Amino acid sequence: MVLLIALSIFTFLAWATWAVSVACYTSTFTDSADLTADPNYSAVSGCAIASVVLTSFVPFPFGYFAALAAWGVAVYAYLNLSRTRATVLFGYLAGWSVVTRLVVLGVLSALA
Repeated sequence: MVLLIALSIFTFLAWATWAVSVACYTSTFTDSADLTADPNYSAVSGCAIASVVLTSFVPFPFGYFAALAAWGVAVYAYLNLSRTRATVLFGYLAGWSVVTRLVVLGVLSALA
């Protein structure tokens, strides 16, 4: 039961990281086409979130780098973005991933 609760929390955090990063990306490039209009967007975002959720059970430094690898593969390989725009989106994902990992570490330290 505890693993199911943790899995749902990690799923929400990964989804929130993706959603906030895409919102920041959209506000950065107001002159571009909508990122969500890409036909691969739903599949890419779902697979990226699922892979990041699986890495959430790994302790902080290694799990964070595994999550970055998952975000990087999704952004650079499967979304039709230029290298610059993909780097900006990846930067937002990396930054918000740090925030979510720190939230998890803070909750765990408060509960310990």
